[in-house]
Amino acid sequence: MTIVRSAPFGEPPDPGRPDSLAEFAPRLQALREWSGVRLRALPALVESEMAARGVPRHEVRCAYGTAREMFRPSPQRYNETLLFDVVRALLRTAHPAPETLERQVGCWRESYHRARGSFPETARFPGFTVGSLATSCRILEGDGERAISEDAVRVTVTPEEVSLPPVVEHLRAGIIREQHRRKTAGLDYYWPAPRYAVHDFVVTRRGPHELPEVTLHLKYSDYYTFIAAQQLDKPLPDGNTLRGLYLAGRDPRDVPDFMRSSFGLNVAVVTADGWLVVSRRSSRVGVGKDVWNSSANEGLQRALDSPDGRAPNLFRAAERGVKEELRLRPDQYDLSLLAFAVVTSNSHWCALFLARLRRMTRQGFEENLGRGVQDAWEHQGFDYVRFDPHPVITYLLRPDRRESWAPAAPALFYLSLVHVHGQQRTDHAVDELSDPGADVTYRG
Repeated sequence: MTIVRSAPFGEPPDPGRPDSLAEFAPRLQALREWSGVRLRALPALVESEMAARGVPRHEVRCAYGTAREMFRPSPQRYNETLLFDVVRALLRTAHPAPETLERQVGCWRESYHRARGSFPETARFPGFTVGSLATSCRILEGDGERAISEDAVRVTVTPEEVSLPPVVEHLRAGIIREQHRRKTAGLDYYWPAPRYAVHDFVVTRRGPHELPEVTLHLKYSDYYTFIAAQQLDKPLPDGNTLRGLYLAGRDPRDVPDFMRSSFGLNVAVVTADGWLVVSRRSSRVGVGKDVWNSSANEGLQRALDSPDGRAPNLFRAAERGVKEELRLRPDQYDLSLLAFAVVTSNSHWCALFLARLRRMTRQGFEENLGRGVQDAWEHQGFDYVRFDPHPVITYLLRPDRRESWAPAAPALFYLSLVHVHGQQRTDHAVDELSDPGADVTYRG
């Protein structure tokens, strides 16, 4: 007879910030007690975790005594790989979403390293927050009030491919095999479009008004490398994850360049009669499936944005994206660069633009879309919101959207409001509409 055990009740215990392994041990015991997993049942769960992360079948074994040793009251040391198989197995009993599970594991990993005295304290810079909505988008330059002029942006390219460590090479090879299989089977697949990776980002000030001058340094990458590096929370054979190895606890500019194999052009479109266009991305795009996002969202491509071998122009690349996704020509709108940002949860770097249509109304925009768009498949559909602080902020804070935003989209829409309506009026709407008692919902 198969016994079906119910899921744990409530949230898992917080691992906290222990100063020693002796303080960490009772927290680990509390996690096991919360999960309801008996010690005798734990080895089988751990072996499942080992198999899932690619340990060879003949090496998949966890003895009862080994599992029991993990819960000694005063441990001198832990087998770190086994420890996080145990933690992941216990947390998994509540059936969390994959991204939630790995976020929880990351908290336990940070707690463990702090207990060992090997996790350095790092300065933290806030992500974007508006009311009860918070995302991992960190604005690096730009406040919305002053647009960044085209002549203040310089892009340089080092014509060499990013270097990949063996673990990412292995992930990339698997992606190549899978995409070849899908292509052969007549399924949708991704091709290795030549892309850029962010090598460095530099901001200086010029003139008496201290206007920004931005230099973006790029190297070569491709879409397969990008997809491989985005498998951030997939358990690796040694128990680590790419997030733990290369992302967690690092300043965005200290993350290896192969982890930054994308630079996005995010564009908010506002019609001539004052409607903000909000896109819901397709379930078939490589990253960011089904999320609500900017009106157009395009990545820099070497073949399309540097056909003559010269460094890409971000404004022209943004215009290309708007043309491909929304069937709009550059002469139909005024384009303003509002900010540069990085999504720290996945190391996505981007520029945030506002495009204000000169004559085309919402009706004209919808009719124009219906005449055929090159990349129409990238969108499921669009919402339209009155482009005024109160309606837009209300829309951003909708409870049914808090878990569905692309991290950079709320920041872009907020900066667009500031650019057109001013910071004071925009922040006044935020203050009026924010519930001080609401829980902040994090969207990574």
